[in-house]
Amino acid sequence: MAVIAGTDVREVIHAASDGVEIPSGFLDIALATDEDDTIDGAGGDDRLFGGSGSDILSGGAGADHLSGGAGIDTIRYDGAAGVLVDLAGLITNSGAAAGDVLAGDIENISGSGVRDVLFGSGLGNALAGGGGDDELAGRAGDDTLDGSDGNDLLVGGDGADTFIGGSGIDTLAYDGTEGVTVDLTALTARDGQAQGDVIGADIENLAGGAGDDDLTGSGIANLLSGGIGNDTLRGMAGGDTLNGSVGDDILIGGAGGDLMDGDLGTDTLSYANSNAGVVVSLGTGQGSGGFAEGDRFSLVENITGSAFADRLTGVSGANRLEGLGGNDVLAGAAGGDTLDGGAGTDLATYFGAVDAVTVDLVAGLGSRGDANGDRYLSIENVHGGRGGDSLAGDGQANLLNGFEGGDTLSGGGGADTLVGGVGQDMLSGGAGADRFVYAVAGDSGIGAKADRITDFSRGEGDRIDLSAIDADMNTTGNQAFSFIGGGLYTGVAGQLRFAVTAPGVITIAGDIDGDRVSDFHIQLAGTTAPVAADFVL
Repeated sequence: MAVIAGTDVREVIHAASDGVEIPSGFLDIALATDEDDTIDGAGGDDRLFGGSGSDILSGGAGADHLSGGAGIDTIRYDGAAGVLVDLAGLITNSGAAAGDVLAGDIENISGSGVRDVLFGSGLGNALAGGGGDDELAGRAGDDTLDGSDGNDLLVGGDGADTFIGGSGIDTLAYDGTEGVTVDLTALTARDGQAQGDVIGADIENLAGGAGDDDLTGSGIANLLSGGIGNDTLRGMAGGDTLNGSVGDDILIGGAGGDLMDGDLGTDTLSYANSNAGVVVSLGTGQGSGGFAEGDRFSLVENITGSAFADRLTGVSGANRLEGLGGNDVLAGAAGGDTLDGGAGTDLATYFGAVDAVTVDLVAGLGSRGDANGDRYLSIENVHGGRGGDSLAGDGQANLLNGFEGGDTLSGGGGADTLVGGVGQDMLSGGAGADRFVYAVAGDSGIGAKADRITDFSRGEGDRIDLSAIDADMNTTGNQAFSFIGGGLYTGVAGQLRFAVTAPGVITIAGDIDGDRVSDFHIQLAGTTAPVAADFVL
C-alpha cells in the first residue's frame, strides 16, 4: 500500500493511479504536511488528507475520500463531466465527484470545465464554477461565488457575499423573504440577503426573492425578475427583459426597446424618467416615443407617463393612467379607471366609445358606458364618443367635445370651449367667457334637429365660433360668413342671419351655397338679438 505522509509531502503530491491494490479498496493514500499543499489523486479510489495548511485536494476519477483537515481547504474537479457537490449535506454526484466521500472540513470547491452544481456549507465558502453553465449556492456565511466561464447562476444566501460572474451571461439571485436593493450600474447591494454583498461588473441579470425587491440593471441588456413581492425593476439603457412575477410591481424599462411582463398582481409601467413624451397602449402591448420606443409588454394594468406630453391608453378593467407633466391624453377604455393628468392641460377621451358616457369633473366621477366607475384627477378637458354623452366641466377653462350623438355639454365656471359635434346637442357654457365651436355645417341640424345653446351671454364674453366652416362652398378656400342680422337671404353664399322662431327662442341660420335655403340652424335660448360681434365668422 502506498502511503505518503509527514515530510514526504511538500507543495505538490501526485499519487499514481496504479498504486498498490489493498483490501480496503483504496488505491492511494496521501497525507499532506502542515503547509499549503496540492494533492492530486489522479485515477482510482483515493484517500486524501489535507493536514493543517490551506490545501487543494483533487481526487480525480474514482470514488475518493477527501478530508481537508485544518486550514481553508479546496476540493478541485478537473474531469470532462460536470459535478454536483454539497458541502452542507456532504453529498457528491455526477462526473468525477460520483462516489466521493467528503469530510466536514472542506471549505471551498473548484468545479470542472462543464456544468457544475455547487452548494456551500453555510460557512464562508469559495465556489468557483469553472467552464460551463454552473449553479453556485453559497448558503449562509460570507461566500465568494465565481462563475468563471459560461452562463452561471449565483445564489449567495445569507451573509456578506462576493459575486464574480466571469464571462458569459450571469445571474445573481436572492431567495430570502426580505426585500433586497441591488444596482448593477452603481454595483451596490443592501437590505435583506444583499446587505454587505460585493458585486462584480460582470453580472448581467438579477432575480429577487419573496420580499419587496428593488433591482436596477446596467447599460446593457439585462434580465430582471422580481419574484414574489411588490418589486421595482429598472432596466436602464439597453434592450432589457423585466418580469414582475407575483405582486404589484413597477416596471421601468429605461432607454432601449424593452420586453416587460407584469405577470400576477397589479403592475405599473413607469416612464417618469423618459427624455420625451411617450405613446403607450395596454391594448396593443406596444410603446413608442421617448423611453417607450420599441417597448413591448403584457399583463400590465397601470401606466405612469413622463414629464412631457403623453398618450396613455388602457384596456378593459381597472387601469390607472397617470400623465405627470405635459399636456397628456388619457384613454381608460371600459372599467373603473383612474385618470390622473398631473401638471399641464390634460384630456380624458372616450373617442370611439359606442355607448353614452357621463363625465363630471366637479365630482371627479364618471358613469355610464366606458366611463362607469372612472375617477378624474387634474383633468381639464373631455372628449365624448359616439353616444349621447353628458360632459360637465369644473371651474377651470375646460374643453368639452361631444363628437357624435346628441350630447349635453356643461362648461361650469371658467372660459370654456364647447364642441357639440355631430348630432343635436344641448350646450351650456356656465359662468365665464365661453366659446361654442362648430367645425362643419353638419354639426348642427335644421329645425327641431338644431343644437341649442341655453345660456349665451354677451355680457360674459360668450361667442359662437363658425370660423372653421367654409361659408362659400362654391369658392376655393375657407370663406368667412357675412352677418346680415334679421334680414332675408339674397342668394349670396355665406350669409348668416337670425330669426325669432318661438317665444324665448332665437334661431341662427346660415346659407353656404347661395340657394336661399338654410344649411344649418343653431338655437339660442333668450330674447336678446345677436350682433356680429357675438360670432367668430
